[in-house]
Amino acid sequence: MVDSSDLNPAGAADQGLDWKETNLPVDEVRSLFVTLGKAFRAYQLYDENNPVRQRFVGTLRAEFEHLWSELDRLVVTVDEDHIYVDGAEVYQSESRNDSLAFLFFKDGVREVTFLPGIEVHELDTFLGVLQKARKLVPEGDDLLTVLWEAEMQFLRYQYVDLLAEGVELPTPGAGNTGQELQAALEAEDEEIAAQEEASAAGEAAADTPQTVQQDDFNPTLYVLDPREMETLRAELQKEIARDTRADVLKALFDRLEEPANRARQSEVLGILRTLLPNFLSRGKLIAATNVLGELRRLESLDGMFDDQRLSESRQILDEVSSPEAVDELMSALFGGTIRVSSARLGDFLQFLRGGALAPLLRHSEVVEHKELQAVLRQSVQGIAKNNRKELVDLLEEDDPILAAASAKLAAEMKIAEAGPALARLLVHEDAAVRLAAVEAAIELKASTVANALEATLDDSERDVRIAAARALAELRYPPAAKKLSAIIRGKRIRSADISEKIAVFEAFGTTAGSDGVPLLDELLNKKGGLLGKRESTEIRAAAALGLGRVPTPEARAALERATQDEDLVVRSNVNRALRDEE
Repeated sequence: MVDSSDLNPAGAADQGLDWKETNLPVDEVRSLFVTLGKAFRAYQLYDENNPVRQRFVGTLRAEFEHLWSELDRLVVTVDEDHIYVDGAEVYQSESRNDSLAFLFFKDGVREVTFLPGIEVHELDTFLGVLQKARKLVPEGDDLLTVLWEAEMQFLRYQYVDLLAEGVELPTPGAGNTGQELQAALEAEDEEIAAQEEASAAGEAAADTPQTVQQDDFNPTLYVLDPREMETLRAELQKEIARDTRADVLKALFDRLEEPANRARQSEVLGILRTLLPNFLSRGKLIAATNVLGELRRLESLDGMFDDQRLSESRQILDEVSSPEAVDELMSALFGGTIRVSSARLGDFLQFLRGGALAPLLRHSEVVEHKELQAVLRQSVQGIAKNNRKELVDLLEEDDPILAAASAKLAAEMKIAEAGPALARLLVHEDAAVRLAAVEAAIELKASTVANALEATLDDSERDVRIAAARALAELRYPPAAKKLSAIIRGKRIRSADISEKIAVFEAFGTTAGSDGVPLLDELLNKKGGLLGKRESTEIRAAAALGLGRVPTPEARAALERATQDEDLVVRSNVNRALRDEE
């Protein structure tokens, strides 16, 4: 067996150290080799500045330092799968691919000695030697060559000549004379000569033409069998189908989750800021959704971002949520440039901020695709829930589609602070907006809009007037009774259709209460009416329904006087009003 100290003169200085063969700390040595294995794997997987690699190497260095408090050197022996210290097993590996024992054993190293100081001066060199040896190709250098080139001062090793290992050399003895040895050599020479003659005769016979065999055309002795080919084909397909984009994003977010390196966080955020528009323009909504989801998650973690990085992350989300970006995405969807399922679109839209509210709300009103419309409206509600102020601000928009949609959404979400803005919409030039504002006021029961609703009773559009009357009834706004009374006494109501008549009379009954009974009773029962003749059937029927909204004995008595009216329509509505009272 050859000792490395024979190759390194520095070994002579260590010959005086004594090895203590008793009371060895086997458990501590076993822990040391477990840590060495982990540090070796980290050395292969991570670069020099990676904190994982630095942590494992630091732990290994600390265990060496602790061991030197009990030993003056560590001597271990090696076989194919184990490492021993003084006969006790301290390392074992079932897999030879990453086995430290086999890495030494395969190149002939049978004993390794670690000396104090290796952890300070040569630990990185030692791990580098192991890494280089593991990557060596069979026809290249071996571990012994790498160790010799490293010239390590604090590591000794003994090795064997692999060609001679296991061969027993004859030793001189009483029966071994020179003549006998010479005779044996001559006999061996004769045997070799005879074998060569037989081989030559065989080659001459082989020159004779024979039947052609299939093996003569075998291109290689190492062809893959069908099962191996199938495995290789499957692995190739798996690699082709691998989502490299997802792997790159995971790597970027791994780097982003390092609060200690703020500069790197800013660099990664800048990359993501560039990638997102590219994903959207190509319809890669899954990748874009994953980016937005990760950013939102990291923003919620305490200490992950400082103020500057938090601002940079939010700026990314703000840019994606801008009206220009959302309009471009919607145009691509409607035009068929990109195709994505409604579910995928909904997953993406849920992360957008208040800037996306206006374009999404408008598109949700004009899109003809019902499923897509449902997704947009659901997303709009989710965004508006977290951006109520932005929704109220949209009520000031000049765009009639956007203003009307904002009013409807504010009503659906019960945003009471939208009341003052709804009052301003009641005088909007677009009738659809005015109608949406009235309906929203009903839904919100916004009393702040009631005063403006009185003026809306004179609106130029019939549907708006009817909605305003119903809104005042729903709000039970007593001051409106005076305005409604004037309408009832006027000429316009008599030319209105039956729906408007009913809405006005019921609103008057609700807001005026018992004070409105005399007028309604007169219109229903008086023979001469206001103009000296009996009122029309529609007016009398509407008056009956108005009385039905007044829960007083006087109103009921007025209705009972008309139960025998000769007009079937009037009599029917009187009975209906009485049932409603009950």
